[in-house]
This record gives sequence, C-alpha cells and structure tokens, in this order.
Amino acid sequence: MLARAAVAVLVAVASAVTITPVATADVAARASVYEPFYRLYNPATGDNYNTTSQAEVMNAPNNGYSYAGIDAFVSTTAQAGLIPFYRIYSPIRRDRFHTADWNEVVAATTGQGYVYEGIGAYVYPPNSGTGRPFHRLRYPGNGDHVLMTNPAEVASATASGYQYEGVGANVG
Repeated sequence: MLARAAVAVLVAVASAVTITPVATADVAARASVYEPFYRLYNPATGDNYNTTSQAEVMNAPNNGYSYAGIDAFVSTTAQAGLIPFYRIYSPIRRDRFHTADWNEVVAATTGQGYVYEGIGAYVYPPNSGTGRPFHRLRYPGNGDHVLMTNPAEVASATASGYQYEGVGANVG
C-alpha cells in the first residue's frame, strides 16, 4: 500500500511538470514532446518498459512492476516531424520494448513470438539531431530491452552485461 501511495505521489508530481523543448534553428518544424515516458521495472522477470499511461504506472505494482522514473518526454499524438514508436511484447521472453523501425516490428511479430501492442508514443527520428538520443540496450540473459537517455546509465548497463543496440529514437 505504501508503494502504491509513493507511485501516486510520483505520478502526480510528474504530471504537473511541463517541459518546453529548447529552441533550435528549426523552431517551426519542431514538434511538442512533453508527455512523460515512464519506465517500469519487474525485478522477478528483469523486464523494463516504457509507457505514457498513468493508469499503467498506477497498476504496475499489481503486475509485479515498480516505478523506475521518467526516461524521456514524448508525444502521444502524431505531429509533423515525429514518427511512431511502436510497442511490442513477448509473452515467452516477458520482454516489452519500443522500436521506430516497422521492419523490426514485422520481423519480431512474425518470427520471434512478439505481439504488436500499437503505437506507444511519437518521437523524433533516430539520430535526427533534434532532441536527445534514446539509447536502446538488450540483456542477452533474459532478452530484456531498455531505453536510456543518460550516458552514465548506459555505461553502467553495458558494464553489467547489457549490449548496446544503438539509438532507438530521439526524445525530448
């Protein structure tokens, strides 16, 4: 019960924060990415995943997940300059992750046992120079994918066995 109350407070605080992207030379083409992209973690399965849904965050403890913070800011609506960030899930591997590559979605859902869950967010294209890089890593032991913007966190994860897969998208 205390954990649920702590998550409620964190979600309330996070939903009250609005981030305005820093102006660039291409202000007119820049989309708004201000929705928190929460990270949830399940210590029993080792699965990390992101969501914009406060309901998923609130229900996380009922599914064995804990709130691990806000990884980035994204959009929940299609906008000029943004691309879909598809969410897929493997019930066998208990791994949920996002990709901006539709071909990866097709390969994972037709040959690797993943299920398509829809568009989880809208993000800047990978390596677009807009926003910050959202690095994707994978742990070979359980197949878990995780996304990170913090270079120190990326270094720590790779030191603990995660394999770096590149920039999955750029985010606010």
